[in-house]
Amino acid sequence: MLTRRFALALSAAATTLLTLSACGDDGQAADDRKPTRAASSGPAESKQPSAAASSDKPATPAELLPAYRIAYGMSSSPMCSHVAWDDPGCGEDLTAAGELAGAMAESVKRDFPDGQYTDVEDSAGQVVKAVNTVRKLGCYDMGSTPPKTDSVKLRELCPSMSTIASLAWLNFETNVSDW
Repeated sequence: MLTRRFALALSAAATTLLTLSACGDDGQAADDRKPTRAASSGPAESKQPSAAASSDKPATPAELLPAYRIAYGMSSSPMCSHVAWDDPGCGEDLTAAGELAGAMAESVKRDFPDGQYTDVEDSAGQVVKAVNTVRKLGCYDMGSTPPKTDSVKLRELCPSMSTIASLAWLNFETNVSDW
């Protein structure tokens, strides 16, 4: 019973958080905005911005995030809870978030082997894991094969899973900005 209460409380908190953060600067809902996805330039490694242009000291995650946002075409947080379960635009947003978080985790691991930013690395891993779960389900036209789960179930499951991915992204952003 405690687990169900926790899940309901988490769901209510997520809904409130998503409602508050789903509006852009102009008040337009995030899901209604046109994505500003940068054209793909090949493998994720080719998208990674340089860590430090003029210094021997590597850039912190907070310093890197704006450049990574540009490289991966992320103008806002991925919010897909109010779109159809098979909307490909949401799939593109979640894919970009997962790729960006994965690239940031690799950068942090490479540039800070002493573990200074383990919370950033861990939260980036949670984004990647959540996005991969959404992909495995076949939500938002992300899978290479048609989903095996019934579309009626996916209509309910995909928004919930994308909310988890969005919350993981917001946690990642918070961890990055704390540094």
